[in-house]
Amino acid sequence: MIDDILKLGINEMANLNFDCYCGKTHKVHIENIIVNESALKDLERVLAGFKDKSIFLVADKNTYKVCGEKIEKELKKKRYNLKSYVFYTNSDLVPDEKSIGRLIIEVPKNTSLILAIGSGTINDICRFISYKLDIPYIIVATAPSMDGYASTVSPLIVEGFKMTYEAVYPKAIIADTNILKEAPLEMIHAGFGDILGKYTSLTDWKLSKIINNEYYCQTTVNLVEKAREKCVENAERIKNRDEKIIRQLTEALIVSGIAIGFIGYSRPASGAEHHLAHYWEIAALRNNQPHPLHGNSVGAATLVVSMIYQLMKDKIPNEIDPPDPEYIISIHEKVGSIYNPRDLGIPEEVFADSIIHAREIRNRYTILQLAYENNLLEKFSKILTEEFY
Repeated sequence: MIDDILKLGINEMANLNFDCYCGKTHKVHIENIIVNESALKDLERVLAGFKDKSIFLVADKNTYKVCGEKIEKELKKKRYNLKSYVFYTNSDLVPDEKSIGRLIIEVPKNTSLILAIGSGTINDICRFISYKLDIPYIIVATAPSMDGYASTVSPLIVEGFKMTYEAVYPKAIIADTNILKEAPLEMIHAGFGDILGKYTSLTDWKLSKIINNEYYCQTTVNLVEKAREKCVENAERIKNRDEKIIRQLTEALIVSGIAIGFIGYSRPASGAEHHLAHYWEIAALRNNQPHPLHGNSVGAATLVVSMIYQLMKDKIPNEIDPPDPEYIISIHEKVGSIYNPRDLGIPEEVFADSIIHAREIRNRYTILQLAYENNLLEKFSKILTEEFY
C-alpha cells in the first residue's frame, strides 16, 4: 500500500490516509485537488454544498483580472450569495499584519467559505484567516509560483520578521493549467526555484537525521524527489510555457505542500536555502526595498547551499550526497532562471551577512549550523561573496 503512494496521480492524493513505515499516520485533509487544462469548469461542482451559503471571494488587483472577475460574474449570475474583496495596492501585496487585519475587517460575519483567487500572498493570508476564524477556504491558483497551495503553514511578515505560523489545508485546490501557463515567466521561474530547493532541503533533513537522530520519513522524501525529478527532466520546456511541464511543476508544488502536511512542519520542503532567501527578504523589507519573488531567491540560494556543502565535503557524513553546484547551474541554464544572487539584486553586504546569520532565522539544523559549529561561516562568507560579487 505504502509503495503505491508514489504511483498516485495528484487528484488521487485528496483525502489520502495511510500508516507509514516511519510510524506516523499521514493524512491529506483536502477534499479535491484538480489540476488540468479545464480545472476551472469544476469549480461550481466543488462549490455545490455552498450554493445557499455565504461565500467571500478574495483577490488582488492582478488575480482579479486573471480570473477573479470572471468567477465573480459567473457565480453571481447563478445566484450564489457572494461578497468580494480585492486588494488594490500600489505596491506588491505583503502577507503582513496590515493585509490580515484588513481582511478580518472585510470578511462578512456569516461567511461559510473563503474563495481565494491567487498564488503565494493571497493563499497565505486566506489560509491563516481560515485557520483563525475556522472558516474553510478554497484556492483557485493563478500561477505555479510557490509550493504553499497544499501546505498547512503560512509564512507571514510580523513586525518586520518573516515567521511561519500554523494554519490549515485548503478544502480544495483548483489549478487550471490554461491559466497557470500564462503567468509571468518570473513567477513560473519562482515555482521552479522552489522545487529546485528540494535538492538541498532534503539533504539538510538527512544531515540532521544522521547527526541529531531527527525524525525522518523516507516515504515523504521519495514522494518529493519523484515530483522534483519530473520537473527537472523537462526543465528546458518551461521557457516555452509547455502545458505538460506547467502541469508537472504545479503538481510538484502541490506534492511539496502535501509533504509538509505529512510531517506537520516544513522540513521536507525547506532547509538552508530557505533560510538564506528569508534573510534576503527580511533585509529588503526592513529597508523598504523591493526583493525578488521568494522562489527565485530559493533557486539562487540552492546553488549557494550546494557550494557550502562542497566546501564542507571533508566534514559531512559519508552517507550525505549533496547536489553538485555545476549540476544546479546547468538546470538553471536550461530553464533560463537567475542563479547568481548578485543578478537577483541581493546587495553584497546583505549576501555576506546572510551566510553568517541566516541560520538564526529558524531553529532547524542545516549545513549552515554544521558550518557554524566548525567556526567556518565567516570564512565561507568571504569565499562566496568573492565568488558572486
